[in-house]
Amino acid sequence: MPRLHRIRKDIFVLRPRGNEWANANINIIRAGNPTLIDCGSTFDGNVSYIRKVLKSLGINTLDKIIISHSHIDHCQNAGKLAEEFGAEVIAHKNAIPILKHSKAGFEAFEYWELVEEAFPRIFHSRYNWLYRRLILMGYNFFVNRRGKRLNEVTTIYEGEIIDLGNIKLEVFFTPGHSDDSICLLEKRNRVLFTGDMIPWTPYIHTSIEDFRNSILKILAYSNQYDVKTMVRGHQRPQEAQSEKHNYQIFLRDMDIAEKRILTLLKQKQPLTSKGMLPYIFRRTHFAHQLIYRILMRTQQFWIAKYLQDLEEKKLIKSIKEGNKIEYYLA
Repeated sequence: MPRLHRIRKDIFVLRPRGNEWANANINIIRAGNPTLIDCGSTFDGNVSYIRKVLKSLGINTLDKIIISHSHIDHCQNAGKLAEEFGAEVIAHKNAIPILKHSKAGFEAFEYWELVEEAFPRIFHSRYNWLYRRLILMGYNFFVNRRGKRLNEVTTIYEGEIIDLGNIKLEVFFTPGHSDDSICLLEKRNRVLFTGDMIPWTPYIHTSIEDFRNSILKILAYSNQYDVKTMVRGHQRPQEAQSEKHNYQIFLRDMDIAEKRILTLLKQKQPLTSKGMLPYIFRRTHFAHQLIYRILMRTQQFWIAKYLQDLEEKKLIKSIKEGNKIEYYLA
């Protein structure tokens, strides 16, 4: 199966050699200032491999590396590539503490909250300290030591234009999957790079409202500029009309999930989030049902965000007793 896809004359998508769910695409812009959008993880593509692919396209240097968001499958190679090529690394301001590998280490990552939400029994046990230590040791061995510290990261903002010479990219901020997610619009070729906004898992600093607003923004930009191709962070680039349909379905499904919570509470209350889980989810993506539900248990995280959203709207209220939280209609 070919891994390098040319989607426009000077725009390429390098798909990972390994697991496509665990490793992200590397987008290559062959412009006056050669640029990568995301640079993958050290588990899939090392510097020599990426250099070899670039050379096959006639690219001998890199000017910029733009990070769509600071999850390791998208940015772990940034430090090594920046050192190798002298490239400028560019990201949203919220990504900088993680990209620079602050001394807080794993504490800087949002994954603590994800793991705690998905596996509450582990983190409410007497061995909480041991589980934390084991996860931190695993992170330092498999992730931290394989990456390289970044000393300089350039901050980009909503509406900013990144000029690559013959190609220009417009930035817009789309929190949801993470609180530092950005999308990049290439107007001339009508290509939109969407990172992981197709939507995957929300993290602790984001909300359902973030997701709604960001999806609506993506749809508006796509329509305004007649986008033809949407480039995901994972899998093949998508024809824009079908991808927009996926976003519209997801908007609908988020509304359905919240309506189901309210209906359940009308029929029987109080309920815990665990008690609601079997009834509220409808997913547009196979990965949610097969991979995320079984391995990462992100359904628990989604329902926590839905409940948070409904509480902020004052439609429900919660009462905590010990480690148990029960929900009622407001």
